Formats: sequence, C-alpha cells, structure tokens
Amino acid sequence: MRTAKTQWRTGLGDFSDCLLTGLLVALASVPVVTAAPAFAAGCRTLDRTRHGIGSPLWTTFWADFRHAARGGLLFALGCPVAVVLFVVDLEVVRSMPGAGVLGPALWVLAAAVAVVALRTCEVVATESLSWRRAVATAARETAAAPGNALLLAGAAGLAVVLVWMLPILALLVAGPLALAAVATGGPR
Repeated sequence: MRTAKTQWRTGLGDFSDCLLTGLLVALASVPVVTAAPAFAAGCRTLDRTRHGIGSPLWTTFWADFRHAARGGLLFALGCPVAVVLFVVDLEVVRSMPGAGVLGPALWVLAAAVAVVALRTCEVVATESLSWRRAVATAARETAAAPGNALLLAGAAGLAVVLVWMLPILALLVAGPLALAAVATGGPR
C-alpha cells in the first residue's frame, strides 16, 4: 500500500516529467516547422509516463520526435500558414459590416481548428497513424466527443493566457498542454 509520502513523490515526479516534456517540446520547436512533430513527441512521451512505461525521458523524446517528423512536414508547414490566414481574415472581418457577428464566429472556427490540430498530434503519437489519417481521425474524435474538445480548447486557451501574462512560460506550457491532449483523447 502506498503511503501519502510515496504518492506525493510520485505526483511530483509526474509533474516534473510534464514540465521537462514542455521544455523539450519548446527546444524541438525552435524551427517553427517542427512544432507539430515536437508536440506529437511530447504527447507520446507523456502517454508512456501516464501508463507507467518508464524509460529515460530525454532519449525517448528525441526518438519519438524523429519518428513523428517523418511524414509530418506538410502538416507542420500548414499550421503556421493557418495562423497567418486567421490573422489576415480577422483583419478583413474587422473592416466589414457585421463584424460583431463574424468576429466571434471566426474565433470559434479558429478554436475548433486548433483543437483538431492538437488532437491530430495526439493521435499521431498514441495510435502511430500517418499524419493524413490522423487528421481525419482527430476530426472524427473531436466531433464525437464535444466535451473533450471543449476541455482541450480550454487548456489551449489557458496556455495562451499564461504565455501572454508571463512569456517565459512558453518554454514550459507545451508539456501540460500535451498532457491535456493525451488525457482528453478518445478511448483506445
């Protein structure tokens, strides 16, 4: 039977693995086009930790990153392009009549796309699917479980607010976000 002290240490170890994973994801994401494979590797690493498959975090992360980077370049390039298109669309919508309705609708659409993108990285990590099949699976899972999608959107929104308030947290916030993606993933 576990004592309270043992449970506390285990929880602290899981928390430190989560933060270390966030740091590794940030390091691997320095070239912006590697952000999606880095996030997928973070999801895979935390999924292993969550299931008690213990191995050195540092080495498994980099092995997972190399595996996720194969075939993920098109998806990884599409993510920054989608962000640029969203910013351009937001500026266009602000100048149009009916901006009070179109603006919030555009933000809801952006949140849905962000959830599908995060879920795609999680699906690539946990199911070992190709990126193309993972996008379809992620969209299907997001539509099938809107509660989980809302939780993941809330986690992503909280991550954005934390980085906005304290920019240094950009180095760590990917770990808890990856854990949220893995925890809200569909049953497999």
